Amino acid sequence: MHSIQTTCPYCGVGCGIQADIIPGERSLTLRGDPKHPANFGRLCSKGSALGETIQLEGRLLQPSIAGHSVDWDTALDRVAETFAHTIAEYGPDSVAFYGSGQL
Repeated sequence: MHSIQTTCPYCGVGCGIQADIIPGERSLTLRGDPKHPANFGRLCSKGSALGETIQLEGRLLQPSIAGHSVDWDTALDRVAETFAHTIAEYGPDSVAFYGSGQL
Protein backbone atom coordinates (compact mmCIF):
# COMPACT_ATOMS: atom_id res chain seq x y z
CA MET A 1 0.00 0.00 0.00
CA HIS A 2 1.21 3.51 -0.86
CA SER A 3 -0.05 6.51 1.15
CA ILE A 4 -0.32 10.09 -0.09
CA GLN A 5 -1.10 13.13 2.05
CA THR A 6 -3.26 15.66 0.22
CA THR A 7 -5.85 18.36 0.88
CA CYS A 8 -9.63 18.22 0.57
CA PRO A 9 -10.71 20.43 -2.37
CA TYR A 10 -14.15 21.47 -1.13
CA CYS A 11 -14.21 24.42 1.28
CA GLY A 12 -11.55 26.85 2.41
CA VAL A 13 -10.57 24.97 5.57
CA GLY A 14 -8.03 22.76 3.80
CA CYS A 15 -8.54 19.57 5.76
CA GLY A 16 -5.82 16.96 5.45
CA ILE A 17 -6.65 13.74 3.64
CA GLN A 18 -4.68 10.53 3.53
CA ALA A 19 -5.14 8.46 0.39
CA ASP A 20 -4.08 4.84 0.73
CA ILE A 21 -3.49 3.36 -2.72
CA ILE A 22 -3.37 -0.35 -3.40
CA PRO A 23 -1.00 -0.82 -6.37
CA GLY A 24 -2.29 -2.97 -9.19
CA GLU A 25 -5.90 -2.87 -7.97
CA ARG A 26 -6.84 0.65 -9.15
CA SER A 27 -8.44 1.31 -5.79
CA LEU A 28 -7.85 3.54 -2.84
CA THR A 29 -9.19 4.39 0.56
CA LEU A 30 -9.52 8.00 1.73
CA ARG A 31 -9.57 9.14 5.33
CA GLY A 32 -8.81 12.21 7.34
CA ASP A 33 -5.15 12.75 8.14
CA PRO A 34 -4.87 12.43 11.92
CA LYS A 35 -1.69 14.57 11.94
CA HIS A 36 -3.15 17.49 9.96
CA PRO A 37 -3.73 20.59 12.15
CA ALA A 38 -6.88 21.71 10.30
CA ASN A 39 -8.94 18.60 11.02
CA PHE A 40 -6.91 16.11 13.11
CA GLY A 41 -8.35 13.21 11.11
CA ARG A 42 -11.97 14.33 11.09
CA LEU A 43 -13.85 14.95 7.84
CA CYS A 44 -17.22 16.53 7.08
CA SER A 45 -19.79 14.76 4.93
CA LYS A 46 -18.28 16.13 1.69
CA GLY A 47 -14.75 15.13 2.61
CA SER A 48 -15.94 11.73 3.76
CA ALA A 49 -17.59 11.11 0.37
CA LEU A 50 -14.61 12.38 -1.65
CA GLY A 51 -13.65 8.86 -2.72
CA GLU A 52 -16.91 8.57 -4.65
CA THR A 53 -15.89 11.47 -6.91
CA ILE A 54 -12.50 10.30 -8.16
CA GLN A 55 -13.48 7.82 -10.85
CA LEU A 56 -12.29 8.61 -14.37
CA GLU A 57 -15.37 7.27 -16.17
CA GLY A 58 -17.39 10.10 -17.70
CA ARG A 59 -14.76 12.76 -16.99
CA LEU A 60 -13.25 15.10 -19.53
CA LEU A 61 -9.54 14.21 -19.40
CA GLN A 62 -8.24 16.67 -21.98
CA PRO A 63 -9.42 19.96 -23.49
CA SER A 64 -12.26 19.77 -25.99
CA ILE A 65 -13.83 22.38 -28.26
CA ALA A 66 -17.16 21.57 -29.91
CA GLY A 67 -16.67 17.90 -29.07
CA HIS A 68 -13.19 17.66 -30.59
CA SER A 69 -10.03 17.09 -28.56
CA VAL A 70 -7.54 19.96 -28.72
CA ASP A 71 -4.22 20.77 -27.06
CA TRP A 72 -4.02 23.01 -23.99
CA ASP A 73 -2.66 26.04 -25.89
CA THR A 74 -5.59 25.95 -28.31
CA ALA A 75 -8.11 25.60 -25.49
CA LEU A 76 -6.59 28.39 -23.38
CA ASP A 77 -6.39 30.69 -26.41
CA ARG A 78 -10.12 30.08 -27.03
CA VAL A 79 -10.96 30.88 -23.41
CA ALA A 80 -8.87 34.08 -23.48
CA GLU A 81 -10.39 35.20 -26.79
CA THR A 82 -13.92 34.51 -25.58
CA PHE A 83 -13.41 36.42 -22.34
CA ALA A 84 -11.86 39.36 -24.22
CA HIS A 85 -14.76 39.43 -26.70
CA THR A 86 -17.38 39.18 -23.96
CA ILE A 87 -15.77 41.97 -21.89
CA ALA A 88 -15.40 44.20 -24.97
CA GLU A 89 -19.05 43.70 -25.90
CA TYR A 90 -20.74 43.62 -22.48
CA GLY A 91 -18.29 45.25 -20.07
CA PRO A 92 -16.04 44.01 -17.26
CA ASP A 93 -18.95 42.93 -15.05
CA SER A 94 -20.09 40.43 -17.68
CA VAL A 95 -17.70 37.69 -16.55
CA ALA A 96 -17.06 36.07 -13.19
CA PHE A 97 -15.14 33.16 -11.71
CA TYR A 98 -16.05 30.74 -8.99
CA GLY A 99 -13.34 28.80 -7.22
CA SER A 100 -13.30 26.72 -4.08
CA GLY A 101 -11.37 27.89 -1.07
CA GLN A 102 -8.49 25.67 -2.18
CA LEU A 103 -8.20 27.25 -5.63
